[in-house]
Amino acid sequence: MIIYIDVLIIVNFVITYFTLISAAIVSGYTYSRSRVVVSSAIGAFFCLYIFVQSNSFFVDTAVKVTSLLLCSLMAYWQGKIKGYFIQTVCFAGLNIMVTGAVMALSVKSRMIYSNNMFYYMDINPLILVTASVFIYAAAVGFSALKEQFSADKMYMMNVEFKDFSLENINAFYDSGLKIKDIVSNKDVLLISFENVRDKLPEKLNTDIYKFLKEEYTDIKTNFVPVFFNTISGDGMMPALKAEKIKLEQKEIRNILVAFVDNGFGENITAIFGTDIKKQI
Repeated sequence: MIIYIDVLIIVNFVITYFTLISAAIVSGYTYSRSRVVVSSAIGAFFCLYIFVQSNSFFVDTAVKVTSLLLCSLMAYWQGKIKGYFIQTVCFAGLNIMVTGAVMALSVKSRMIYSNNMFYYMDINPLILVTASVFIYAAAVGFSALKEQFSADKMYMMNVEFKDFSLENINAFYDSGLKIKDIVSNKDVLLISFENVRDKLPEKLNTDIYKFLKEEYTDIKTNFVPVFFNTISGDGMMPALKAEKIKLEQKEIRNILVAFVDNGFGENITAIFGTDIKKQI
């Protein structure tokens, strides 16, 4: 049988790429696309092990496990063991699902080498790629379904800034909201100014009021302007970087808190979207 190295590497790169992203989506954790690309390249490199004749079950297994862990480490490690473990388990499980999808799509029963865990042989590369894309589509569908069941839920939240904090505010999760600062790419939490103004330091209270009323003179606070575009018009909101927010007993950092002029409704002080929810 003739094996083309370039096709072997490309196919394994694509399989690893879609499987890594699918595992991140299913687990609900964030991921870096650039790190996934590097991880996929590592997985593609390991496929060259097909040309090594070890004839040892233990060596073969060690190579497969090493490939799996290195790919997962490069793609998912963010300094927290729990998140890394969950994503790695999902990644391993989805490798098994890719194998099942390949068998369902192919009349072949023989197996050749593919990266990370399994062997495939004499199977059309398009079937392998189609199987990984199918798993990715299933992961996206699963994530959407999960979001639907957890949509529109109230949470209790604490927001800590450098000099003050907002304790026990009612935060509403809006599954349709996705908002980031276009400059820093930080996730943005929206807080109703009217609901918290009595809890803010006096100078900050005055500066936010002036900013929202577009009276920009004599504002001393170094706000981060967050721009928005809605049906009713364009504008910008004054935002501050939070030291951390506490949501569902989990601390989330690197968040911008933007103050809005209008309220969100009865008993709602803050609104956050899917990007922040995924970090819980």
